[in-house]
Amino acid sequence: MLALESALLLSIPGVHHSFGTAEEPLSGKFLTQWQATKPDWKQVHGTGCAQVVTPGQYCGEVDSLWTDVPGQWIGVITADCVPILIADRDGRAVAAVHAGWRGTLARAVKPVLAALNRAGYDSSKLVAAIGPCIRACCFEVGKEVSDQFFQEFPQISEELLSPKPSYLDLVAVNETILRGMGIERIDSLSVCTKCSQDDYGNPLLNSYRREGRSGKRQFSIISIKSR
Repeated sequence: MLALESALLLSIPGVHHSFGTAEEPLSGKFLTQWQATKPDWKQVHGTGCAQVVTPGQYCGEVDSLWTDVPGQWIGVITADCVPILIADRDGRAVAAVHAGWRGTLARAVKPVLAALNRAGYDSSKLVAAIGPCIRACCFEVGKEVSDQFFQEFPQISEELLSPKPSYLDLVAVNETILRGMGIERIDSLSVCTKCSQDDYGNPLLNSYRREGRSGKRQFSIISIKSR
């Protein structure tokens, strides 16, 4: 399966994006532009955020990036963690967030949304797309982890947060956080990195839970078109 796209983000004028897959971890149609402008950053399962204003910019240890520079690509790398791409409805700014269970628990999307708000981009005029990640069908965790989520997100019903014992729904948590920050329009690509397969039984996506330390990942990238 080639790289995926969100119908919601496709409806935003002036925005390019893609969510990578096992077959095409980085969208081939954007490869040249990505390589020419991609920032230099390291994901650490935290909440750090950086604004990207120049090609190749060093951003340090961060898990979210944003830009309002036309032609500048940003993105995140995942293999079960939740990738979230955000865009202003007028196509003036975009953001990318990496949220594993630790980042989700720490509300990793909040710092980048706060940064966008400070720059004049109102949350009510932003949209978000949650890309392929490990979903509630496969994300089994220990009691110490699930207990942290129950304590941190009491507003989410246990049936939604944990649809079956010892499993968590990170998508539901991130959707709740996004809505709580004022984002009303959210698209979620309903494929699971661990268990989704093609018609021949081949994995559609790279998964750390399934493959272990193989190093295989996929890129979720976004940019504003050059004017």
